[in-house]
Amino acid sequence: MPFPSTPHHISTLVLIFGLALAPELRAEKGDQELILSGGKGLNNALIQQKSIASAEMVGANWSYQFYDYPSNHHLQWWAQVSYSYMWEEHEGQDQKQQIWELKPVVRWYPRIEAQGIFGEVGIGAAYLTERSFGAIDLSTNLNFSLHFAAGYTLQSGNTVSLRYSHFSNGYTNTPNPGFDFASLNWHTKF
Repeated sequence: MPFPSTPHHISTLVLIFGLALAPELRAEKGDQELILSGGKGLNNALIQQKSIASAEMVGANWSYQFYDYPSNHHLQWWAQVSYSYMWEEHEGQDQKQQIWELKPVVRWYPRIEAQGIFGEVGIGAAYLTERSFGAIDLSTNLNFSLHFAAGYTLQSGNTVSLRYSHFSNGYTNTPNPGFDFASLNWHTKF
């Protein structure tokens, strides 16, 4: 199923990609990142109970680094705001899901420098606009947000990462089927 081409979605994506590619943003490396994501829904192999493997996903994240601690390894804390848009066809109907997230994220480099491979984990809150998406029926729109990522930071400061994201109500309500997707991400510092 193709990505929806409404003027609002097109203008939003043009703005996001324009910011990511703007030369003035790449010239000054700082403690902020724009992260562009593309990915897929997952099946029930991990935490979620039903499959949304046919779903497609695009997203954008803004991260602000508020703590940087180099020692025998390198530890960074980030505050992250994320938007993800998912779509799929389920039982002959086009469905969409918008996800807004706010969470602290910790990134760990095994070396003193914040370069090379790293691991990352984030835990926070998410608002999913639809309770029903594909075969999954959530009991709440407000959910906990959890992600695990592994990535590689280049000497230029740009980063590529692979992320697993999970959303659920943490058994604060029933049922708690969970909602998962995987994404490939490009981070640009500014």
